[in-house]
Amino acid sequence: MFNLDLKQLQNKKILDCAAGASSFTSFMSKNGFDVMAADLLYDRNPKFLQSRCEEHLNALIDSLAKMEKEFVWSFFKNLDELKHHRMAACKDFNNDYQLNKGKKYLTADLQQLPFADDKFDLVLCAHLLFIYDHRLDFTFHQKAVEEMIRVSSEEVRIYPLVKNKGQKSIFVKKIRDNLPENIKTEIVRVDYQFRRGGNEMLRLIKDK
Repeated sequence: MFNLDLKQLQNKKILDCAAGASSFTSFMSKNGFDVMAADLLYDRNPKFLQSRCEEHLNALIDSLAKMEKEFVWSFFKNLDELKHHRMAACKDFNNDYQLNKGKKYLTADLQQLPFADDKFDLVLCAHLLFIYDHRLDFTFHQKAVEEMIRVSSEEVRIYPLVKNKGQKSIFVKKIRDNLPENIKTEIVRVDYQFRRGGNEMLRLIKDK
């Protein structure tokens, strides 16, 4: 979903924002990459997060069963495969979280990240901004993007850009129109797609 090239990420510092119960940090760390994850929920104990992950996954599967036609079944062949993949990712996250809570997994508000300017080369944010523009207003989006830009020395990548029924969030254009002059933007097609229309990410690139 981010068009990442592992060869280009060697010796890069990476931050996954609002990472939740994602296995990205665990996977990348095991493969020798310098990655950290930030989320408001990382003040909770592993058992709580495992329980929440399973509850949310079951609720997701139930809701998807009622509207399967709204999604693209290419990466995942069906609901059973999706559930198996997500549950494995949840367990992988939880195992790593137990060992590295407070080290690689830091409690943080996306609007006020506890990191110095230019701390990370690459900052990633998946499945939070734009997709929930009916719950998170434009002020939240703007502050979150400003913070991610602040702590990044090179670029920020955000995925996806759509919400329900493949509609692109109106905040995408507003964000692009309200960035500092030294930030270049581009919308890039990606190989991954689950939500219809969700095959694009937004790159925010610092012009040095």
